[in-house]
Amino acid sequence: MSYFDSPKLRRNVLDKLRVQMAAAKDEDLLKEINFSDWNKAFDHLNTMFWNGRLPKIPVSTVTSKRKFYGMFWHNGSIELNMRYRNQLDGVNFLGVLLHEMCHHFVEWKYGHGRSNNGGKRVIGHGVEWKREMRRVGYTGKITRFTGPDRFNP
Repeated sequence: MSYFDSPKLRRNVLDKLRVQMAAAKDEDLLKEINFSDWNKAFDHLNTMFWNGRLPKIPVSTVTSKRKFYGMFWHNGSIELNMRYRNQLDGVNFLGVLLHEMCHHFVEWKYGHGRSNNGGKRVIGHGVEWKREMRRVGYTGKITRFTGPDRFNP
């Protein structure tokens, strides 16, 4: 039995390679982003991961007592919660923005709560969202809390 016969070991190796390959791209992206203008950050990420095809929606900051880092709203907006600005830096919030943009992509592609091609209902942190999170470079276990660490492996 070789090292790569185990799916879990193979996935771990592939995840590490993805992180290494993405590191240079991420460094270039981080140099270009102005962390005070989250709408421009949206545009950068849209260009980088969706070739600019993801419909533009506004990104705003709020300070809410509710416990969330970011929120994609089905009315077509994203909010980043500045309540956590002492715990997360701009790079971490960029990961949160990308997490929310994956929600936006899934709703844009499949619709909110509609059935996918397999007849199953599309849900917020479901299979389609996890697949998109993996495609944009998240590694390891992906849960509803995955987000802030995307650009800080």
